[in-house]
Amino acid sequence: MRDTAWRQSWRQWRNLGLCVFVLYASTATAQFFVSDGRVTETLPPGEVNWTGGSVLSRGSATGATRRGASVATHQAATEAARQRLRTVLAQVRQDATQTLGQTLFPNEAQRHEVEALLTQATAVETRYLPGGVVDTAVQLPFAGRLTALLLPPPAGTPSEGDPKTEAVHTGIVIDARGLAIQPALFPRLVDERNQVLYAPDQVDGEAAAQQGYVTYAHTFDQPANQVRLGTNPLVVRALRVAGTTRVDLVLGQAEAARLRDYPATRRLLRQCRVVIVM
Repeated sequence: MRDTAWRQSWRQWRNLGLCVFVLYASTATAQFFVSDGRVTETLPPGEVNWTGGSVLSRGSATGATRRGASVATHQAATEAARQRLRTVLAQVRQDATQTLGQTLFPNEAQRHEVEALLTQATAVETRYLPGGVVDTAVQLPFAGRLTALLLPPPAGTPSEGDPKTEAVHTGIVIDARGLAIQPALFPRLVDERNQVLYAPDQVDGEAAAQQGYVTYAHTFDQPANQVRLGTNPLVVRALRVAGTTRVDLVLGQAEAARLRDYPATRRLLRQCRVVIVM
């Protein structure tokens, strides 16, 4: 009797342990995909395009058939997609320590700003499914008002120091391939002594709002990155990730010096002309 109860208890704990293992295995590996050179991440119920700098979600509503689909059905599908977009947006990593949900939604003023932004999320695709179902995808870019809302006050422009010259570069590529990084809106670059090389309080706010603080890509030579990088980017290799969240990147001293010691390169950083290849 006692032996039977023990066996049943053991089976229950074994099954629970199996479930926990499966859950951990499914969440421990980030759902990143590379398509046409774009880095995207699945965050139910939508996705983040880290290359294009946007967040997307879908919603649906049921009404008449395609021929008679009403304006109200389209509006209901779009509103459903925008509501789900709020859930996706809350999961987006802001930096190494917090998500947008932790930053934006507890603050009443910022929450109202985000709600206003969500009402402006653009419908980018509409599908007509059987049974009178209208399915709509909406998209919100990171650049613009959202980035401007999140940027901290500037810390001031660092001293230019002794002028040094090097080949003229038009952008900066951080090669982080193989480091299993986690994309975020505002990753930092630091050197091996944890001295900051690139951070959101060091950039030009107008430039960051216009094009976003950083973008991620599978390769840096794809056409979508040419506007940010220009024709002659400086390529530096990241040494490792910083911290357990795997957002910030550490550069070796030689590579860090190439960013820190040249006024022209520091100007590129302030202008957010940075692409991280993962």
